[in-house]
Amino acid sequence: MRSLSVLLLTLMLAGCFTSDGPVFEEARGRCPFTTPTLYEEVADNDVEPIHLTFEADGAYCRFTQADREPERALFVPMGRNWWIVQGEEERPSYMLLHRSGRRLTQYLPRCVDFSQRRLDRLNVRYDEGQRYCTVTEARQVETLFRAWRSPFRMPSGAFNEVEGGTSSGQTE
Repeated sequence: MRSLSVLLLTLMLAGCFTSDGPVFEEARGRCPFTTPTLYEEVADNDVEPIHLTFEADGAYCRFTQADREPERALFVPMGRNWWIVQGEEERPSYMLLHRSGRRLTQYLPRCVDFSQRRLDRLNVRYDEGQRYCTVTEARQVETLFRAWRSPFRMPSGAFNEVEGGTSSGQTE
């Protein structure tokens, strides 16, 4: 299971933010990769790292792993090399992605990271244990994730650009 699209699988397993359909419109997407760019997962020494190639596909980013079908996600810019990533599955999941130099770091804000009062004020639905949050509007995700983002938070995964791989050259 580890090798199946690390970016989106991690979301489904984490107890995180989802929606009943996409909340961000395609027009909001800005893929930060101007050319195909190869990244290698930062993995334990005993695990073969995943290699993903990222490239623009219209407003979406397409990421491809060897021997797998390409997948897409909408990267919604938040400024300073931060993006909200909306999965393309029927019930999209949401995460944060930060680029610093040649490293991509993914973060998974969890429903329990926010007070029930704040979630109620934003009309975010959550289960009894506050493991899963369901959003209905882009502003809910943006408001919560902007307050949450920090490079000092514990990441859920990271990728380094492969030396000699094509360089994206584009930043947000």
